[in-house]
Amino acid sequence: MSGLVALPCRNAELVIGSLIMRARQAADAVVVIDEGSTDGTAEIVACTGTPLVTRTPSGSPGDGMREAVAYAERTGADLLVVLFDDQLCRQECITRLTGPVRDGSADLVVGESGDGKAGLLVLDRRTIELAAAEGDRLQEPGGLIAVAAAAGLRVRTLQIPDEGEARTASPTLSSSVLGLFTVSQPHATSAVCGSVFLSAGIGAAGWSLSSFNATALLHAEGLVTGAALAVVGMVLVTTSLFSNSLSLIRKHQRV
Repeated sequence: MSGLVALPCRNAELVIGSLIMRARQAADAVVVIDEGSTDGTAEIVACTGTPLVTRTPSGSPGDGMREAVAYAERTGADLLVVLFDDQLCRQECITRLTGPVRDGSADLVVGESGDGKAGLLVLDRRTIELAAAEGDRLQEPGGLIAVAAAAGLRVRTLQIPDEGEARTASPTLSSSVLGLFTVSQPHATSAVCGSVFLSAGIGAAGWSLSSFNATALLHAEGLVTGAALAVVGMVLVTTSLFSNSLSLIRKHQRV
C-alpha cells in the first residue's frame, strides 16, 4: 500500500521544511499544496525536492483537500493522509492514525484535535476515488465524511492526542525516557542532548579553571573542549525552544 502525505499550507516558510522532513518519515511520498503563499514557502519546498501544487486561494477550507485528492488520483496512491494541523505531523501520530486503513478495518479515518476540528484525514483507495468523483462539491472535511458515510464506507473517528478508542496503555518511565532519543520527537531530543552537552561543557571548563587555581597549570585542552561543548549545548537548547515557538505561532495563524 503506497502512502502519500499531503500538506496544505499558506505562508509556511518558517515550518514547511521541518514538516516535510517529519512527513517523509511516515510515508512513501509527500506533496505540498500551496494555497497562495506570498513568502518563501515555494522556494523552500523546491530546495527539498518535494512536489508542489500551487493554487489561488478561494477561502474554502476544502481547497487543500480537493487538490490532495486530485494529486493522489494522478499518482495512483492507495492511501492518502491530508494534514490540516502541523502540530499533528509526528511520525507516531500518523502511523497510529493510518493503522485502521492499512489493516483494512476502516476506509476513512478522521483525526480530531482537542477542539473537535478535523486535523487529519486518512483515505483509502475507495475513499480517494469517491472524493475525486465529488470534486468541487466537497467544500470542507465534514462534507467528505458525510459522503463517505452515505456511500456505506467505514468511517472511524479518533481523538488526538487521546485518540479515543485507539488509546494505548500509559508508557512506562523507561519507555518515555527512551522516546526522547528517537527522531519521532526531534524537539525533545534536541533539548535533552543540548542539556547534556551544556552540563558536560561547564563541568570540563570548571575542572580546568579549578586545576589552574590549585596548580597554576592551565589545561587548555579542557578549557577549549568545555567551551565548545557548552556552545553546542546552548545552540541545541535554544533551537528546540525556537522551533516549538514557531510551531505554536503557525498553529495560531491557521485558527
